[in-house]
Amino acid sequence: MSELKLLWEVQELDVQTATLETKLKEGQISGGLRALKTGIEEDRVLFNKLKGEYANNKKELRSKEMDVTAANEQIESLGQKLYGGGITNVKEINSSNKKLDYLKDKVQLTEDEILTIMERQDELRATLEELKTALNEKVGDYRQKHGSLLADQQNIRDLLDQIPFSRQKLFDQIKPALREKYIDMKKKFSDPLARVEKGICRGCRVGIPFNDLRLLKQGEGLVFCSYCGRMLYWEK
Repeated sequence: MSELKLLWEVQELDVQTATLETKLKEGQISGGLRALKTGIEEDRVLFNKLKGEYANNKKELRSKEMDVTAANEQIESLGQKLYGGGITNVKEINSSNKKLDYLKDKVQLTEDEILTIMERQDELRATLEELKTALNEKVGDYRQKHGSLLADQQNIRDLLDQIPFSRQKLFDQIKPALREKYIDMKKKFSDPLARVEKGICRGCRVGIPFNDLRLLKQGEGLVFCSYCGRMLYWEK
């Protein structure tokens, strides 16, 4: 195998390394996963807020039910006094009747409020169940995608760990002068070696002069692109 062929394979490994490193970096800051995680956090905030409202409403409902019970006990006690002959004073009877009407109105109003709270509780319960189901699905989706991402990243790391050995094995077969030239040109180009196809440098896509093509095909030393300066590689 010619040295330029070996060098081309070295460059292919370098390109593969750069691609894998970019993929690994992009995977670590995956926009899709970040958006999914943000959505989960927002849903959890809403779920906890509604859950808190549900708990508060439940306390309020219990309190109002106790108020109704207490008011009904007063109504019953007052009614027994009024209609059982326990109160005979006209002024006290009138006062008791007014209090009785007030308590009945209070019970009616509180029972209406209880119905409103119960309706809201039903709405909150249904919404919480829907949110919980959606949240569980999102969490499951996130875990699956995150697990796949971690597996992909590990595969990439495994590949990156293997490349240096293969690269060095190829590099050791190349003469020091050519290796140093490649390393030096890497400071300017990510791909110092350009393949020539149909008389065109694939690095800059500019045509190669006839004389350079002839030298290249004869394999007489290194040939450089007169336009971009890359080393040219031609494969039969």
